[in-house]
Amino acid sequence: MIGQYVRMRSAPYTIGTIKAARCYAGQISFLLEQDVRFAEISPDVWVSDSEIEECARPSDDSVATANRFLHGNA
Repeated sequence: MIGQYVRMRSAPYTIGTIKAARCYAGQISFLLEQDVRFAEISPDVWVSDSEIEECARPSDDSVATANRFLHGNA
């Protein structure tokens, strides 16, 4: 899963790549690095498999549309 594009299920505009994985107490978590093309970037965050879903890398046009939507300029 490292290198895979994913999105947060609870925040669909939080899209990025998995940079690392770890196992602690039998639970696997993944380090999500948000795509820097988005206007609002969150710090890298550890997430569980149930919090994310795989997705395709968004096109530049899709990112531009999302950025306009996030800033109320849609």
